[in-house]
Amino acid sequence: MAVSTTFAGLLALLQVASAPPATAPAPPAPDPAALPSPLPVDSSTVPGTPASTAVKLREVDTRMTVPVLINGKGPFRFIVDSGATRTVISSTLAAQLGLPSAGTVPLHSVGGESDVPAVHIDSLYVGALPAKEIVAPMLDEANLGGLGILGIDTLKGKKVVIDMMHHAMSVEPADKYTPPAADGEIIVTARSRFGQLVLADADAAGQKIYAIVDTGSMVTLGNLTLRDKLVRRKRATPQLVPITDVTGRKIMASYAPISDLRIGNFHMQNVVIAFDDAHAFERFGLATKPAMLLGMDIMQGFDRVSIDFARRKVRLLKRGESDGYSVVVNPLKP
Repeated sequence: MAVSTTFAGLLALLQVASAPPATAPAPPAPDPAALPSPLPVDSSTVPGTPASTAVKLREVDTRMTVPVLINGKGPFRFIVDSGATRTVISSTLAAQLGLPSAGTVPLHSVGGESDVPAVHIDSLYVGALPAKEIVAPMLDEANLGGLGILGIDTLKGKKVVIDMMHHAMSVEPADKYTPPAADGEIIVTARSRFGQLVLADADAAGQKIYAIVDTGSMVTLGNLTLRDKLVRRKRATPQLVPITDVTGRKIMASYAPISDLRIGNFHMQNVVIAFDDAHAFERFGLATKPAMLLGMDIMQGFDRVSIDFARRKVRLLKRGESDGYSVVVNPLKP
């Protein structure tokens, strides 16, 4: 099935941090009776339609959020980012909660590496998952695009389900086994690389690629190795566009339309992607291999996307095949 997509804007993209969080036993989950009721999807999670590529982050933010409790307070909406290695909190929320300083930690973003202040969180609680004690880097909310980001330090061993039809997302326990594919559903087995799930069964305009599903990015990003191969084969003509990363750094990336993007046996036509020598590709060992970070612009080509980190499976349900399926927006209950 072929789907024609349009360019959804090139904006703040990926954040990953290299230093692992301090290990400590997770505190017990909060008392269920004291937890707040589920939150509706707020207006900041509704996708927009930009008039051009030169737009601000909040104008076309297609990323999705889930409610999170921090030290028993909240809930606060955090962006779920399957491409980030660590959970990040906005400096505004950290100050509001009076979180203690944890010094500085290295942070890797599209623009490069930097040391940023961090705070200690005694208990981070999301959905039915056990509470976690973590050290979280802090970033400005204006650059972050929200109150915080849930990285794979929180998502490891769990499953993320995205319902594009109802603009809803949940973080759930991983499947105990792999259910068979539903009608119109693709199941792609991934490799684990530094905690990320890398899809090897994908190509761009016939060029085999390594693809990482990145729910924290609003736009799909290819590396320069992929760009150069496509340009050499005259399958792309890049143009320049400015990008702001989550630390506020400005870089100049290029973008170009790709005639066909294949994931498993699913094809998307006329996909526009950005290209940059982002630090993430080097960190994942993909700088010299044709690679791509699949953002939420690509995810909108499906009715449902399920990312099972424990079983290394990505399930993609084609448009028009959902049959009324929807997910609960993280009910914050055990």
